[in-house]
Amino acid sequence: MTGALGALVALGLLAAACGGGEPTASGEPTGTTPAGPVSSAAAEGTVLGLCEIRDATDRDGASATFQDRTHQTLHDLAAATEPMDRGATADLLTSKQRVEADLEEVSLPESFGADVDALIEATRAALETIGLDAPDCPA
Repeated sequence: MTGALGALVALGLLAAACGGGEPTASGEPTGTTPAGPVSSAAAEGTVLGLCEIRDATDRDGASATFQDRTHQTLHDLAAATEPMDRGATADLLTSKQRVEADLEEVSLPESFGADVDALIEATRAALETIGLDAPDCPA
């Protein structure tokens, strides 16, 4: 919990001037972060990347997908969410840390799927906070 609290403090300092929900020039909704906007396309790619890895059995493949498709956007999303809902931000960061810890194991733990599901739900809640929709996972 201390790590999540430290992350929240750091995000608070970084996100002090953030806004949210502003559309891009093309009309695509975004949430704004210090690093820039979280676009609806980035949000969708992040959720779908998490959906892709939740049933994974290959740690290396899951880790690569997580890093390539979700990791940075989760940081940006946390920064955008923090000024509006610190609880949602804490849930997002805590869930992200669990998945990252799972991916550091020699093989994926039995809890990996449930940990990814928790991260998907926390991501959806954070996206809702900044006014973006999240897709459902493909069946």
